[in-house]
Order: sequence, then structure tokens, then C-alpha cells
Amino acid sequence: MANCCTIYKILPLLVLIISIWLVTFFRPKCHIFEPEICLHLGTKTPYRNVANLNTDSLNYSGCVPKKIWAIIRHGTREPTTEVAHVMNERLHFLKQVIVSKIDSGEATLCPEVKESFEKWVLNVHGPQYLTTEGANEMLLLGKRTRLRFPDLLSDKYSNTTYKFRYTATERTEKSAKYFCSGFFGSEESRNVWYPEALHKDPILRFYKLCNKWRKTVSKNPLSVVEQKQFMKSDEMQVIVEKVSKRIGVQRPLLFDDIYLMYQMCSYETAWNSTIVSPWCVMFSVEDVKVLEYFNDLRYYWRDGYGFPLTYKQACAAFNDMIKLFTSESSEPKAVFYFTHSGTLLKLLSFLGLYKDNDRLLSSNYAKLHDRKWKVSQIDSFGTNLAFVLYKCGKTYKVLILHQERPVRIPGCPDGYDLCPLNRILDIFDNSIKNCNFNEMCSSDEL
Repeated sequence: MANCCTIYKILPLLVLIISIWLVTFFRPKCHIFEPEICLHLGTKTPYRNVANLNTDSLNYSGCVPKKIWAIIRHGTREPTTEVAHVMNERLHFLKQVIVSKIDSGEATLCPEVKESFEKWVLNVHGPQYLTTEGANEMLLLGKRTRLRFPDLLSDKYSNTTYKFRYTATERTEKSAKYFCSGFFGSEESRNVWYPEALHKDPILRFYKLCNKWRKTVSKNPLSVVEQKQFMKSDEMQVIVEKVSKRIGVQRPLLFDDIYLMYQMCSYETAWNSTIVSPWCVMFSVEDVKVLEYFNDLRYYWRDGYGFPLTYKQACAAFNDMIKLFTSESSEPKAVFYFTHSGTLLKLLSFLGLYKDNDRLLSSNYAKLHDRKWKVSQIDSFGTNLAFVLYKCGKTYKVLILHQERPVRIPGCPDGYDLCPLNRILDIFDNSIKNCNFNEMCSSDEL
């Protein structure tokens, strides 16, 4: 009888324990942040995710570096005034919805996300201004660049040895100056001279001067057809439904809301390496891969392989490098240009890099899951492309670095970092001899 009494006394406790276990075991797991998301943020991907931190000298047996020509995208920036305004209004509204849905238990987000959203505010200092992270990206890139070529690049500035230039924007000007601070040191970098910056620079932003490109590509509805169709695809609809369900709203969100969250996730990830943006928690890795492709479609058709004129006009920048490397003068030894995403993508396409066998279309996301054209990797903030001229005995060879790593352009020998200069001159012979920019950009024909 005593044993029965004991069982009856502990029975409520056993029921409680079993109930807690059943609820814990069978309830849906809350949605958590996945770190891999940060690798798929399009052109807003922070440079730290793709940078090569190895600063070993780039030595090749029997070869001596003689000149370097580099073109660099500005570091991490803030959004445009227009985008910041939309974010400030719409995302603050959505944040209130998310907090209330977490409170009511309708959201599948983890409870700790609530505090992050409650604290969230958009903090923007100026339209497309360089951020602290962007300054650090350039500072460290400058340091690594000089360390890799100690015999070529001196830490003492000379107006004849070095040439620096940036476009007429705050973000490229600051990027150039932080790069030089890392390259020369803060004291010596004050001696660096920069020419007057241009809004429509014929080398750094050649496409701004190409009226034909602006009319037939940039402002052509055909250049956004594939992206708009993909926005309505089954893959994108699945994301809209999944994110809406995570928040707990009955009516699916608009795609524009989903994309704003993705943009904010991208910016805040780039701005701060130690804090997870609450907006990133809204997505899974597969979600952001689809959104990444949405971005890739835009840049492929507007700044990449979509229309031949887009990359052919980049001969203006390429020929500036050729002129430096074929000049009989030993000066300048180093040229560093600071520019924008559009310039880098067009130049990469001109070189034939990251070209897939299939064109990027709204219908072939699954087929191109492992594509080469991923702007998250090839056009992050701080993206850079450098050409280094080596003298190897009696011949000259060229090392091409993208994101500080050797790359081989089509037509150069397989298995070698260095490509003979004469081979490059042969590959691009027509572009070098017939880069008539004014003629190329005056016609209205595609």
C-alpha cells in the first residue's frame, strides 16, 4: 500500500516530465542563422570573404617583376539615399510585425531573434559613403600588395614611380587614400598626388561615355527580362512562402519586401564582421543562393556577357595596361586605379574570365548551380584585378591576379601562372589595334 501511495505522489511529476519531453521533441525547431549565408550576398559581399591573406612574395624562377597595373573596386559602402529611405520605412514596419508574431507564437523564428529586431535601427551616414569596414579593406589590401612585391614596390612615394587615380565619388577617393595609407604608411601617404577626379573617366568609368551602351543595354528593357522572369519563377515563389511562414503572416509578403531583407542582410554583414544581422536570420542557405542568382542575372546581362558591346568597350581600360607594359620607359612602375563594380565586371568579361558554357537565363538556375559567374565571388566589395609584368631572361611575361590570386585567361598556357606578353598581344590583337571607342559607342545598333 505504501508503494502505491508513493507512485500516486510522484505520478503528477512524471506526467509533467513526459509532457515537457514530448513537447520539446515533437515541436518544430525554430529557424536559426546559417553562417554560409554570408558567402552569397552578391555585389554586397564583404571582401574579407574572398580575400587572399597570404602575403608571400610572388617569385618565379628566372623572372623579375618590372611593372604593375591594378584596378580596384571601392570598399564596402552604404546604400544610396533612395534605397536607404525605402529600407528605413518598410523594414521598420516589418520589424514590428516580426516582433509581434514572435510574441504571439505564430513565427517559427527563435525567441532570441526578438531582441535583435527590437534593437535594430538603420544607421546610415551618407549616400554610398565608404564605411569603416571599407576603409579597413583598402588599408589591408594596400599592405598586402606592397608585401608581395618588395623588390618592385618601394614604401617611399615618388610621383614618377607611382600613379594613383580615382573617380569623382567619395567612396573611391577614400578607398584610394586608405589603400595608400596601408601601402606607404600614414605619414608617407600624405605625399601622394592624385589628378583631378572625373565623373565620366575614359579609363576608370568608360561606359559612362558610351552613349550606345547606355541606350541599347543599360536602359534597354531586354537587359532585365531574364531577371524579371526569374522573380516570378517557382524557385522565387518558394522563398516568398517560406519567409512569410517563418514570420507567421497569413498573407504572403511581396517579393520587394523579401529583397529588401536580403539587401539589408547583405549590407549589415559587410559593415560588421562580428554581428549577425537579424535580417539574415530570415533566410536559409538555399534561399540566398536563389536570390544570389537573381542578382547574377542582372549583372550578367547588364555588365557581363549578355551583350557584346558591354565588354568590348572595356578595351579602353585594357589598352591602358598594354600601353604601360609595352612602353620603353621604366616609369611609372605602378599604376593603381580606384573605380566601381561596372568597370570590373566588364573588364573581367573582356578577358573571357568566368564565362559559362550556357548563358544565364531565368529557366536554368538548377543547371547553373555551380556556375562560374557568381558576383558574390567575382565582384564583392573591394574586388581587384592586377596585371604584373615580369622580365624572364630576354622575354616578358604577365601575371594576372583577381582577388589577389593568379588566374589564367583563355588562350594562355595551361598550368602556368605567367602568360607570355606576346601571347596576350596576339589574343587581343584586334581589340588593341581597333579600339575606336567613339565609333564603337556612337551607333544605335546592338
